[in-house]
Amino acid sequence: MSWILHRIDDRLIHGQVVIAWGERLRPQRIVVADDASASNAWEREVLGSSAPGIEVSVLGLAAAAAMYESEQARAGGAFLLVRDLPSAHAMVVAGAPIPSLMLGGLHYAPGKEKVNEYVYLDAADRRAARALLDRGVKLEVQDVPASRPLSLESIDAAVRTS
Repeated sequence: MSWILHRIDDRLIHGQVVIAWGERLRPQRIVVADDASASNAWEREVLGSSAPGIEVSVLGLAAAAAMYESEQARAGGAFLLVRDLPSAHAMVVAGAPIPSLMLGGLHYAPGKEKVNEYVYLDAADRRAARALLDRGVKLEVQDVPASRPLSLESIDAAVRTS
């Protein structure tokens, strides 16, 4: 069973992940793949305590890519959380055979353009999205289980044409 959710969200672990998705899919493990968080003891501790009753691992991108297939073979379900599209692309390039990614929250920052209410992208995000799509990774936009998933290409012409 293992991987039951692959999510890109700049907030990593938060209420939508733990409550909305967690209660629906009931993961036993959450793997946070993020170089900055993995290198910061305080962030590792905070993230590790953010999902009561769920085993949380905070790993750098290379380490998460290296363990991806072994996690796939484990019993029970697991979530993979990645901060942004370039990081997700780096994991795939490093060998993680991720079939699809859900964009759950990429929020406004200077230089980013609104795609929908909870996804804002800049040129680097779009390049990474196009590279993931070119590798056969399906990209869908969905914040909570009750909302309808939309392909990123269907709502962002710049990704479709880049």
